[in-house]
Order: sequence, then structure tokens, then C-alpha cells
Amino acid sequence: MKYLVLIILLFTISCSKATKYAYYENIAPIEVDRRIYPLSLLESDKDIDVLFVIDNSASMQGIHQNIVRNSKIFLEQFAKQPYINWKIGVVSTDRHDDPYLGFATPFDYKLIDARDPTSFDRTVAQFQNAVSALGVDGDSSEYEFYNVKRVVDLYNGQNGKPSFLRANSHLVVIMITDAKEQSMLDFGAAYDVPTFVKTMGGYIPANKILRFYGALSRIDLKDCNNPEDYEPYVGSPFEAIINQTKGFNISACISDFGTDLAKIGKDIASIVGLPSLLLKQRPVASTLKVYYKNKLLSPGRKEDGGIWFYEESTNTINFYTMDFVEDARNDYFKIEFDIDDGNNRS
Repeated sequence: MKYLVLIILLFTISCSKATKYAYYENIAPIEVDRRIYPLSLLESDKDIDVLFVIDNSASMQGIHQNIVRNSKIFLEQFAKQPYINWKIGVVSTDRHDDPYLGFATPFDYKLIDARDPTSFDRTVAQFQNAVSALGVDGDSSEYEFYNVKRVVDLYNGQNGKPSFLRANSHLVVIMITDAKEQSMLDFGAAYDVPTFVKTMGGYIPANKILRFYGALSRIDLKDCNNPEDYEPYVGSPFEAIINQTKGFNISACISDFGTDLAKIGKDIASIVGLPSLLLKQRPVASTLKVYYKNKLLSPGRKEDGGIWFYEESTNTINFYTMDFVEDARNDYFKIEFDIDDGNNRS
């Protein structure tokens, strides 16, 4: 009897092992996903409208020249980025002036063609010409807040005028002046900072950012000694709106104006979300390889030299920068990985 029990036990163990091995033998081999992803598939929160409000009164000649001299370094911070769909408008602080750039005809990212390096220089020159055209014989009363709302309301897609603001864009306003803000004084409580911010926030979707920056000449800012700078920046409506919208101010008086103007450009670029690619299948993360023009791109943390990282929750490849891209319209990524089929083969 004990021999019979032993035989049955051995048979059971043998069958169990056979079933286990058969289970693993029946799992299909790991599949590899190799796909081409055109750069046009990059997804990001990439639309941003930038409105310059530049004082055109008699004392602004030197500041205008500073903007023109340093506009290239400003635009380089975001205008060449293939994942940022920027749009720029230029208006004065004179309440009777028509816009100088970007309203009747768009001035935007479509002007730059990566296959034509001269297209960026032409774009910079067009911006410089618009700033130069402002002149310095505008009204001695300067209205930054009022003119922002005025031109946005005027160019709203009605009455034969195109809309300056796009439906899914962030909105950035850069105020450049050496005078105090007079909108509330002359046009009332609608231009009190909290009220005005609420009004302008209503022009953009709730999930988009409204941000104000300043390049100002005020008596308490570095190197500002213009006798007209009698009102300090601290405690002004400029400081209030910049702080409330999480922007920052730079002194318009410093010799190294371009470096600080570039900081505004870089901060504008940071508003836009990281460009990402949604993968068609879920990968075994450790097997991911990303190529650009047959060059393997390094994964990992940015501070360690990484260019991209994988986000499991969204199944996306996310890029810290697109500086390496030569032609955003026609280039592509090649992405390879083992497909995660849910089976544990360890």
C-alpha cells in the first residue's frame, strides 16, 4: 500500500512540474515595439500670447534703443523652441494708438522655419522695426492697464478684426515704461489691480496662466536717476500686479539690460509644459530607447545630463529641451522598447 501511495505522490509532483513548465513554454516571446514618431506629434501646453505695452512718450528714446539692441537675445529664449506656439503683439501706452505689431496680421511662431536659418533674423528685425516705429511723441499720459484691455477688446474676432488672443493660450503682458500707471486715476476702479487681474483672467481659460512682467524705470530701481522717476516701484500698481500674477520686474536703467530681458524670455518659456510623446503601447521601462536622427538620446535626470524621462502614469516620453532639434516640421524620433504584456518572466 505504501508503494502505491509513493507512486501516486511522484506522479502528482511530476504532473505539477510539467504543468508549470508547460505554462511558461506557452507564453509568447516578448514583442518589441519600434515606431517612428514625427515631431509634429509632440504634445504640450504650448500656446502662449505675449503682449508688449511700451511707453512712447518723450523720455523713452534710450529704453526703446535698449529693447531694439537686445530683442534677439530675448526672442532666442523661446521663439526657436519647436514646442512653443508663441504669438507677440506690440502696443503703446497711448490710448489712441493702433497696435504696432501682431494684431491685424499675426506675428507668431509660423514665421520661423528651421530649414531657413535667416528666418529667425528676419523675425527679430520685424520686431525691432515695430519697436522703433513707436517713436517718442505719444501722449504724456501713459496707460498700461487700460491699453491692454482696449486692444484685446478691439481685436476680439468681431467687426472684421481678427482675435489677438487664441482660445487655448496663456497670456503674458510685458510693461515697459518710465512713468507711473495712470489707468485707475483716469478711468476708475475697473483698473484697480485685483479687479483688473480678475477681468483679464476672464479672457483666458481657467487652467491657463496670466502673468505680468515689468521693465521699468523707477526711482528705487538699480541705476535709475531720471528726475521724472519720482514714484518708487515698491508700493506701486506695477509691483502689485506683477506680484499677484507671479511675474517679476527688471530695471530698465541698467547697462546689462539684455541679460535681464533674456530672463523674462526664459521665464515665458517655462510657462509652457514639457513636450511629450504618448506611446502607442506600454513599455518595459528599463528597455526604452529614444533616437533622434539615429542618435541615441540619454534618459535620466536633467542635472545628470538626461534629455528625456518616462512618465508611467501618462505613458509618455517627456523631454526637458528641444534644443537639439534641427527641423521641427520634418524630423522624427524612433522609439524602441519591449512591450509590457503583463507576464512575469523572472
